[in-house]
Amino acid sequence: MKFLLLGILFSSQILFSQTDNKVFWGEKNVIHSEIFGEDKEYWVHLPENYNEEGDKYPVLYITDGDEHFYLASGLVEFMSAQFMIPEFIVVAIFHQDRNHDLTPTHSETDINGFQSPAAEVSGGGKKLLEFIEKELIENVENRHSASSYRILTGHSLGGLFCTYAYLTRNHLFKGFIAMDPALNWDDHACEQMLRSLPDNPQNLKNKLYIASAHNAPEGKRDKGPFRMSQLSFTKELDKKGVTNYKFEVFEKETHMTVAYQSLYAGLVFLFPDYYIFKDPHYSPEIPYIIDFYNKVSDRYGMEVIPPEQLLHMIGKHYLFETSDYARAIEMFKFNTRIYPNSYKAFEFLAKAYKASGDEANARLYFEKSQQLDPNN
Repeated sequence: MKFLLLGILFSSQILFSQTDNKVFWGEKNVIHSEIFGEDKEYWVHLPENYNEEGDKYPVLYITDGDEHFYLASGLVEFMSAQFMIPEFIVVAIFHQDRNHDLTPTHSETDINGFQSPAAEVSGGGKKLLEFIEKELIENVENRHSASSYRILTGHSLGGLFCTYAYLTRNHLFKGFIAMDPALNWDDHACEQMLRSLPDNPQNLKNKLYIASAHNAPEGKRDKGPFRMSQLSFTKELDKKGVTNYKFEVFEKETHMTVAYQSLYAGLVFLFPDYYIFKDPHYSPEIPYIIDFYNKVSDRYGMEVIPPEQLLHMIGKHYLFETSDYARAIEMFKFNTRIYPNSYKAFEFLAKAYKASGDEANARLYFEKSQQLDPNN
């Protein structure tokens, strides 16, 4: 398989250049697909604190990259910065013809029930899923420090494709977020696939989140084909004994506005016990923090270490708000052990020693911080 890197439009990190003040947000890539027999474009956003050596990051794959790359990248940066979810690599998939790529079956009519050019080219979903499984995932994991923890999400036809992947390649992704999916496609094709499965299907072990927008005039009950097909699909899930899904209605959002809130809510659903400040046993002590993230790692099947910014925030609380210099030093020391290449961790360890009156150690760690970042 040939791979062609057309060029980096943006750097992989959010940085401000000292020369031109440009903001960097991601990479534009093209892979030649043997499955499609053509080049397929995808964009990658790496976490702000991306560390290529050692850390492995979960990956969020999203369809309709031209519309959703910045939405998904910005949202996961915000949520991870609040310690609600882990840091993610975002991979946005582009389509030369979404009506082909995102539809699981060939249909004589489009989602509105009419014969159209969109229906004529439909049915490429199986090929796109094969491309993701056999070419794209391998390419992403070879090029970046990506783990095998993956999430797939999409909106409208992308949500239809996401649901199709949930039914047919459930093992590929730990979670699926279908945002107002067009489940009326081809006489409820995905529901027909679901009906063909046995009760309590063992192959549907990973989570599914379905969001439904309000696609009727304001103040009117939504009885449209999207809502009705979504309700019918979830009823079938219930009949089959599937419990690890959530269906959520956004009555104040339309089909075109629902993506942001539903992606946020979907990620909250997939990571319900990740947010440390919601833990009823929360304590700003190192043993508790270690134990909490060990449990999180076991729960989600991936290594999760305490976030640097969390330790930084707790250390600053001790240093500036309570003047508990001993605890501040302990927290910042812990931070430097986990993040030995962070100039900021050593800088604040130095500040804590200085505040405590230990000038020798303050000088030692200020020098260490400057070694790591001479511009600091």
